[in-house]
Amino acid sequence: MARFTVRAIVSGLLVLLLSIVPSQTLGQTINTAEILSRSVSLDCLNWRISGICIWLKCTLFGCFVVTSPKIAHRIPDFVVSAYPLTGKPPWTEIRSIYSALNKSVNSQLSGGSIAGVTTDFANQESLQFNEVDIVGNPIVKLNQYSKFLCRSEAEPLKSYYHSVLDSLAWRSGLPDALRSEALTPGKREVGIWPTFTWGSIFPRSGFIHQQHAGKAAAVASQRAIDILLNDGKGRIHQNIFKSGEKRVVRGYSKAKTKKSCQISGGRWEILPKSDDRGKCKSQTWLQWVSSSNEKTDQWQMLLPNPSRKCDVFGRTEGWPYRNLAENGSYIWNFWRNYKCCVKSGHILLSEFDFEWMVLVNTCRI
Repeated sequence: MARFTVRAIVSGLLVLLLSIVPSQTLGQTINTAEILSRSVSLDCLNWRISGICIWLKCTLFGCFVVTSPKIAHRIPDFVVSAYPLTGKPPWTEIRSIYSALNKSVNSQLSGGSIAGVTTDFANQESLQFNEVDIVGNPIVKLNQYSKFLCRSEAEPLKSYYHSVLDSLAWRSGLPDALRSEALTPGKREVGIWPTFTWGSIFPRSGFIHQQHAGKAAAVASQRAIDILLNDGKGRIHQNIFKSGEKRVVRGYSKAKTKKSCQISGGRWEILPKSDDRGKCKSQTWLQWVSSSNEKTDQWQMLLPNPSRKCDVFGRTEGWPYRNLAENGSYIWNFWRNYKCCVKSGHILLSEFDFEWMVLVNTCRI
Protein backbone atom coordinates (compact mmCIF):
# COMPACT_ATOMS: atom_id res chain seq x y z
CA MET A 1 0.00 0.00 0.00
CA ALA A 2 1.19 3.52 -0.76
CA ARG A 3 3.10 4.98 2.14
CA PHE A 4 1.28 7.48 4.33
CA THR A 5 1.84 8.47 7.92
CA VAL A 6 -0.54 8.64 10.85
CA ARG A 7 0.43 12.27 11.18
CA ALA A 8 -0.75 12.97 7.63
CA ILE A 9 -4.10 11.31 8.24
CA VAL A 10 -4.65 13.13 11.52
CA SER A 11 -3.74 16.42 9.86
CA GLY A 12 -6.33 15.78 7.18
CA LEU A 13 -9.03 14.93 9.67
CA LEU A 14 -8.36 17.90 11.91
CA VAL A 15 -8.28 20.49 9.12
CA LEU A 16 -11.93 21.20 9.92
CA LEU A 17 -10.93 22.29 13.41
CA LEU A 18 -8.62 25.08 12.29
CA SER A 19 -9.68 28.56 13.24
CA ILE A 20 -12.98 27.34 14.65
CA VAL A 21 -13.92 27.91 18.27
CA PRO A 22 -16.85 25.80 19.50
CA SER A 23 -19.87 27.78 20.64
CA GLN A 24 -22.05 26.61 23.50
CA THR A 25 -24.63 29.38 23.21
CA LEU A 26 -28.19 28.16 23.54
CA GLY A 27 -31.09 30.06 22.01
CA GLN A 28 -34.05 29.99 19.69
CA THR A 29 -32.07 31.03 16.60
CA ILE A 30 -28.66 30.27 15.14
CA ASN A 31 -26.31 32.04 12.74
CA THR A 32 -23.82 30.78 10.17
CA ALA A 33 -20.80 31.16 12.45
CA GLU A 34 -22.46 29.01 15.10
CA ILE A 35 -23.35 26.38 12.50
CA LEU A 36 -19.71 26.24 11.40
CA SER A 37 -18.48 25.77 14.94
CA ARG A 38 -21.06 23.14 15.85
CA SER A 39 -20.52 21.13 12.65
CA VAL A 40 -17.13 19.86 13.85
CA SER A 41 -17.63 16.32 15.16
CA LEU A 42 -15.17 13.43 14.92
CA ASP A 43 -17.89 11.14 16.23
CA CYS A 44 -20.16 12.00 13.30
CA LEU A 45 -17.24 12.04 10.84
CA ASN A 46 -16.56 8.34 11.55
CA TRP A 47 -13.38 8.35 9.42
CA ARG A 48 -11.89 4.92 8.65
CA ILE A 49 -9.94 2.94 6.06
CA SER A 50 -12.59 0.75 4.42
CA GLY A 51 -10.62 -1.02 1.70
CA ILE A 52 -7.79 -0.98 -0.86
CA CYS A 53 -7.51 0.65 -4.29
CA ILE A 54 -5.19 -0.75 -6.96
CA TRP A 55 -3.71 1.63 -9.53
CA LEU A 56 -1.58 1.49 -12.67
CA LYS A 57 1.09 4.18 -12.52
CA CYS A 58 3.24 4.99 -15.54
CA THR A 59 6.49 6.96 -15.72
CA LEU A 60 9.31 7.38 -18.22
CA PHE A 61 10.76 4.13 -16.90
CA GLY A 62 7.63 2.06 -17.44
CA CYS A 63 4.34 1.18 -15.76
CA PHE A 64 3.86 -0.55 -12.44
CA VAL A 65 1.07 -1.34 -9.94
CA VAL A 66 0.65 0.66 -6.74
CA THR A 67 -1.97 0.61 -3.99
CA SER A 68 -3.66 3.25 -1.88
CA PRO A 69 -6.25 3.25 0.93
CA LYS A 70 -9.95 3.38 0.23
CA ILE A 71 -11.40 5.65 2.88
CA ALA A 72 -14.92 6.05 4.21
CA HIS A 73 -16.46 8.79 6.33
CA ARG A 74 -19.45 11.05 6.64
CA ILE A 75 -19.82 14.67 5.56
CA PRO A 76 -22.41 17.12 6.99
CA ASP A 77 -23.78 17.92 3.54
CA PHE A 78 -26.98 19.62 4.63
CA VAL A 79 -28.31 21.87 7.36
CA VAL A 80 -31.96 20.91 7.83
CA SER A 81 -34.30 23.33 9.60
CA ALA A 82 -37.80 22.41 10.78
CA TYR A 83 -40.07 25.13 12.17
CA PRO A 84 -43.83 25.61 12.63
CA LEU A 85 -44.34 29.14 11.26
CA THR A 86 -43.81 30.07 7.63
CA GLY A 87 -41.24 32.82 7.19
CA LYS A 88 -39.57 32.27 10.56
CA PRO A 89 -36.72 29.76 10.10
CA PRO A 90 -34.31 29.65 13.06
CA TRP A 91 -31.24 30.24 10.82
CA THR A 92 -31.01 34.03 10.87
CA GLU A 93 -29.23 34.58 7.54
CA ILE A 94 -31.58 32.21 5.74
CA ARG A 95 -34.55 34.00 7.28
CA SER A 96 -33.42 37.30 5.77
CA ILE A 97 -32.84 35.68 2.36
CA TYR A 98 -36.25 34.05 2.28
CA SER A 99 -38.17 36.98 3.79
CA ALA A 100 -39.37 38.50 0.51
CA LEU A 101 -40.30 35.11 -0.94
CA ASN A 102 -42.14 34.05 2.19
CA LYS A 103 -44.19 37.25 2.31
CA SER A 104 -45.49 36.72 -1.22
CA VAL A 105 -46.27 33.05 -0.65
CA ASN A 106 -47.60 33.57 2.86
CA SER A 107 -50.51 35.69 1.63
CA GLN A 108 -51.74 32.70 -0.37
CA LEU A 109 -51.39 30.17 2.44
CA SER A 110 -53.68 31.64 5.12
CA GLY A 111 -50.76 32.30 7.43
CA GLY A 112 -48.71 29.32 6.30
CA SER A 113 -48.88 27.53 9.63
CA ILE A 114 -51.16 25.09 11.36
CA ALA A 115 -52.78 28.08 13.04
CA GLY A 116 -53.90 29.33 9.65
CA VAL A 117 -55.38 26.04 8.41
CA THR A 118 -59.16 26.11 8.66
CA THR A 119 -59.92 22.45 7.97
CA ASP A 120 -61.53 20.49 10.80
CA PHE A 121 -58.66 18.04 11.23
CA ALA A 122 -56.23 20.89 11.89
CA ASN A 123 -57.90 21.41 15.26
CA GLN A 124 -56.81 18.00 16.55
CA GLU A 125 -54.25 18.33 19.35
CA SER A 126 -51.97 15.64 17.97
CA LEU A 127 -51.62 17.24 14.53
CA GLN A 128 -48.32 19.07 14.09
CA PHE A 129 -47.09 21.10 11.12
CA ASN A 130 -43.54 22.07 10.14
CA GLU A 131 -41.90 23.88 7.28
CA VAL A 132 -38.52 22.44 6.29
CA ASP A 133 -35.47 24.01 4.64
CA ILE A 134 -32.49 22.03 3.34
CA VAL A 135 -29.40 24.16 2.74
CA GLY A 136 -25.83 23.18 1.86
CA ASN A 137 -23.65 23.30 4.96
CA PRO A 138 -21.13 26.19 4.75
CA ILE A 139 -18.41 23.89 6.10
CA VAL A 140 -18.47 21.32 3.28
CA LYS A 141 -15.82 22.92 1.08
CA LEU A 142 -13.20 22.98 3.83
CA ASN A 143 -12.49 19.29 3.16
CA GLN A 144 -11.01 20.14 -0.24
CA TYR A 145 -7.73 20.90 1.54
CA SER A 146 -7.07 17.28 2.52
CA LYS A 147 -6.39 14.32 0.24
CA PHE A 148 -7.63 12.01 2.99
CA LEU A 149 -11.19 13.34 2.84
CA CYS A 150 -13.76 12.72 0.10
CA ARG A 151 -15.40 15.63 -1.69
CA SER A 152 -18.90 16.73 -0.76
CA GLU A 153 -21.57 16.78 -3.46
CA ALA A 154 -23.28 19.71 -1.75
CA GLU A 155 -22.56 23.37 -2.38
CA PRO A 156 -22.28 25.65 0.67
CA LEU A 157 -25.31 27.84 1.39
CA LYS A 158 -27.21 26.54 -1.65
CA SER A 159 -30.92 26.04 -1.05
CA TYR A 160 -31.81 22.49 -2.06
CA TYR A 161 -35.33 22.32 -0.67
CA HIS A 162 -37.69 24.99 0.66
CA SER A 163 -41.09 23.59 1.57
CA VAL A 164 -42.77 26.93 0.91
CA LEU A 165 -41.92 26.58 -2.78
CA ASP A 166 -43.30 23.03 -2.66
CA SER A 167 -46.31 24.23 -0.67
CA LEU A 168 -49.07 22.49 -2.64
CA ALA A 169 -47.62 19.00 -2.14
CA TRP A 170 -46.16 19.80 1.30
CA ARG A 171 -49.59 20.80 2.62
CA SER A 172 -51.84 18.36 0.77
CA GLY A 173 -49.67 15.25 0.85
CA LEU A 174 -50.49 14.59 -2.81
CA PRO A 175 -49.58 12.62 -4.81
CA ASP A 176 -47.78 10.72 -2.00
CA ALA A 177 -51.03 9.85 -0.24
CA LEU A 178 -51.90 7.52 -3.12
CA ARG A 179 -48.65 5.56 -3.04
CA SER A 180 -48.36 2.07 -1.57
CA GLU A 181 -45.93 3.30 1.10
CA ALA A 182 -48.63 5.60 2.46
CA LEU A 183 -51.36 2.97 2.29
CA THR A 184 -49.36 0.16 3.92
CA PRO A 185 -48.89 0.52 7.72
CA GLY A 186 -45.31 0.04 8.86
CA LYS A 187 -43.75 0.09 5.40
CA ARG A 188 -41.70 3.26 5.87
CA GLU A 189 -41.58 4.27 9.53
CA VAL A 190 -39.24 6.42 11.60
CA GLY A 191 -38.88 3.96 14.45
CA ILE A 192 -39.65 0.29 14.95
CA TRP A 193 -43.17 -0.54 13.88
CA PRO A 194 -45.45 -1.72 15.52
CA THR A 195 -43.47 -1.49 18.80
CA PHE A 196 -43.11 2.27 18.54
CA THR A 197 -42.88 4.87 15.82
CA TRP A 198 -42.22 8.58 15.61
CA GLY A 199 -44.21 8.74 12.38
CA SER A 200 -44.31 7.49 8.81
CA ILE A 201 -42.25 8.79 5.88
CA PHE A 202 -45.31 8.82 3.62
CA PRO A 203 -47.18 10.90 2.80
CA ARG A 204 -44.31 13.38 2.67
CA SER A 205 -46.10 16.48 3.88
CA GLY A 206 -45.57 18.94 6.71
CA PHE A 207 -48.49 17.52 8.70
CA ILE A 208 -48.07 14.61 11.07
CA HIS A 209 -50.16 13.12 13.88
CA GLN A 210 -47.63 13.24 16.72
CA GLN A 211 -48.14 14.84 20.13
CA HIS A 212 -44.40 15.30 20.65
CA ALA A 213 -43.33 18.48 18.82
CA GLY A 214 -39.66 17.44 18.58
CA LYS A 215 -40.44 14.06 17.04
CA ALA A 216 -42.82 15.73 14.58
CA ALA A 217 -40.03 18.10 13.48
CA ALA A 218 -37.64 15.15 13.11
CA VAL A 219 -40.08 13.20 10.93
CA ALA A 220 -40.73 16.28 8.77
CA SER A 221 -36.95 16.65 8.30
CA GLN A 222 -36.61 12.98 7.34
CA ARG A 223 -39.43 13.36 4.83
CA ALA A 224 -37.75 16.36 3.20
CA ILE A 225 -34.42 14.52 2.92
CA ASP A 226 -36.25 11.60 1.33
CA ILE A 227 -37.69 13.96 -1.29
CA LEU A 228 -34.24 15.36 -2.07
CA LEU A 229 -32.14 12.17 -2.07
CA ASN A 230 -34.54 9.36 -2.98
CA ASP A 231 -37.63 10.03 -5.03
CA GLY A 232 -38.49 13.66 -5.65
CA LYS A 233 -40.62 13.24 -8.77
CA GLY A 234 -43.37 15.81 -8.88
CA ARG A 235 -41.78 17.83 -6.07
CA ILE A 236 -40.00 21.19 -6.30
CA HIS A 237 -36.35 20.94 -5.26
CA GLN A 238 -32.83 21.48 -6.56
CA ASN A 239 -31.07 18.53 -8.19
CA ILE A 240 -28.08 16.87 -6.54
CA PHE A 241 -26.20 13.64 -7.19
CA LYS A 242 -28.23 11.15 -5.17
CA SER A 243 -26.16 7.98 -4.87
CA GLY A 244 -23.72 5.64 -6.59
CA GLU A 245 -20.32 5.99 -8.24
CA LYS A 246 -19.10 9.45 -9.19
CA ARG A 247 -15.95 10.76 -10.84
CA VAL A 248 -14.75 13.95 -9.20
CA VAL A 249 -12.17 16.41 -10.52
CA ARG A 250 -9.80 17.52 -7.76
CA GLY A 251 -6.80 19.83 -7.59
CA TYR A 252 -6.41 23.48 -6.60
CA SER A 253 -5.19 25.25 -9.75
CA LYS A 254 -3.78 28.22 -7.77
CA ALA A 255 -1.62 26.07 -5.49
CA LYS A 256 1.89 27.54 -5.24
CA THR A 257 3.76 24.49 -3.94
CA LYS A 258 3.88 20.78 -4.73
CA LYS A 259 2.74 19.92 -1.21
CA SER A 260 -0.35 22.14 -1.28
CA CYS A 261 -1.20 20.82 -4.76
CA GLN A 262 -1.02 17.20 -3.64
CA ILE A 263 -3.04 17.91 -0.51
CA SER A 264 -5.81 19.33 -2.69
CA GLY A 265 -5.80 16.14 -4.78
CA GLY A 266 -3.98 17.59 -7.78
CA ARG A 267 -0.83 16.57 -9.65
CA TRP A 268 2.24 18.85 -9.57
CA GLU A 269 3.81 19.37 -12.99
CA ILE A 270 7.23 21.03 -13.29
CA LEU A 271 7.31 23.83 -15.83
CA PRO A 272 9.80 23.57 -18.74
CA LYS A 273 13.28 25.02 -18.11
CA SER A 274 12.58 25.30 -14.40
CA ASP A 275 14.05 23.45 -11.43
CA ASP A 276 11.27 23.98 -8.93
CA ARG A 277 8.49 26.12 -10.39
CA GLY A 278 5.44 24.18 -11.42
CA LYS A 279 1.71 24.16 -11.94
CA CYS A 280 -1.04 22.21 -10.19
CA LYS A 281 -2.97 20.03 -12.62
CA SER A 282 -6.38 18.60 -11.80
CA GLN A 283 -6.96 14.85 -11.51
CA THR A 284 -10.04 12.67 -11.64
CA TRP A 285 -10.84 10.79 -8.44
CA LEU A 286 -13.44 8.09 -7.93
CA GLN A 287 -15.88 8.18 -5.03
CA TRP A 288 -19.13 6.60 -3.91
CA VAL A 289 -22.06 8.42 -2.30
CA SER A 290 -25.04 7.03 -0.40
CA SER A 291 -28.66 8.15 -0.60
CA SER A 292 -31.04 8.32 2.36
CA ASN A 293 -32.33 5.51 4.56
CA GLU A 294 -34.41 6.40 7.60
CA LYS A 295 -33.06 3.35 9.47
CA THR A 296 -29.41 4.42 9.22
CA ASP A 297 -29.33 8.18 8.45
CA GLN A 298 -27.16 10.12 10.90
CA TRP A 299 -28.44 13.39 12.36
CA GLN A 300 -26.58 15.85 14.57
CA MET A 301 -28.66 18.40 16.47
CA LEU A 302 -27.49 22.01 16.22
CA LEU A 303 -30.50 23.72 17.81
CA PRO A 304 -31.84 23.93 20.49
CA ASN A 305 -29.44 21.38 22.08
CA PRO A 306 -26.04 21.52 20.34
CA SER A 307 -24.51 18.04 20.26
CA ARG A 308 -21.22 16.53 19.06
CA LYS A 309 -22.93 13.15 18.64
CA CYS A 310 -24.95 11.74 15.77
CA ASP A 311 -28.05 9.62 16.11
CA VAL A 312 -30.73 7.90 14.03
CA PHE A 313 -34.23 9.30 14.32
CA GLY A 314 -36.51 6.80 16.01
CA ARG A 315 -33.68 4.58 17.28
CA THR A 316 -35.34 4.71 20.69
CA GLU A 317 -38.91 5.45 21.68
CA GLY A 318 -37.93 8.35 23.93
CA TRP A 319 -36.64 11.79 22.98
CA PRO A 320 -32.81 11.48 22.92
CA TYR A 321 -32.16 15.17 23.61
CA ARG A 322 -32.25 17.21 26.80
CA ASN A 323 -35.32 19.32 26.12
CA LEU A 324 -37.69 20.71 23.52
CA ALA A 325 -37.42 23.98 21.63
CA GLU A 326 -39.43 26.78 23.19
CA ASN A 327 -40.40 28.17 19.79
CA GLY A 328 -40.79 24.75 18.13
CA SER A 329 -37.79 25.28 15.80
CA TYR A 330 -35.10 22.65 15.29
CA ILE A 331 -31.94 22.42 13.23
CA TRP A 332 -29.92 19.31 12.43
CA ASN A 333 -26.88 18.47 10.35
CA PHE A 334 -27.50 15.61 7.95
CA TRP A 335 -24.30 13.55 7.68
CA ARG A 336 -24.03 11.63 4.40
CA ASN A 337 -21.86 8.55 3.82
CA TYR A 338 -18.96 8.76 1.35
CA LYS A 339 -16.20 6.43 0.16
CA CYS A 340 -13.29 7.33 -2.10
CA CYS A 341 -9.95 6.04 -3.37
CA VAL A 342 -6.90 8.12 -2.46
CA LYS A 343 -5.32 8.99 -5.81
CA SER A 344 -2.04 7.12 -6.30
CA GLY A 345 -1.80 6.31 -10.01
CA HIS A 346 -3.14 7.13 -13.43
CA ILE A 347 -5.62 4.29 -13.99
CA LEU A 348 -7.74 2.63 -11.31
CA LEU A 349 -7.53 -1.12 -11.95
CA SER A 350 -9.64 -2.37 -9.07
CA GLU A 351 -10.94 -1.56 -5.60
CA PHE A 352 -12.52 -3.57 -2.84
CA ASP A 353 -13.79 -3.19 0.70
CA PHE A 354 -12.52 -4.98 3.78
CA GLU A 355 -16.13 -5.98 4.47
CA TRP A 356 -16.10 -8.22 1.39
CA MET A 357 -12.81 -9.78 2.49
CA VAL A 358 -14.26 -10.64 5.89
CA LEU A 359 -17.37 -12.10 4.24
CA VAL A 360 -15.33 -14.28 1.85
CA ASN A 361 -13.08 -15.57 4.66
CA THR A 362 -16.13 -16.33 6.79
CA CYS A 363 -17.73 -18.33 3.97
CA ARG A 364 -14.53 -20.33 3.44
CA ILE A 365 -14.42 -21.25 7.10
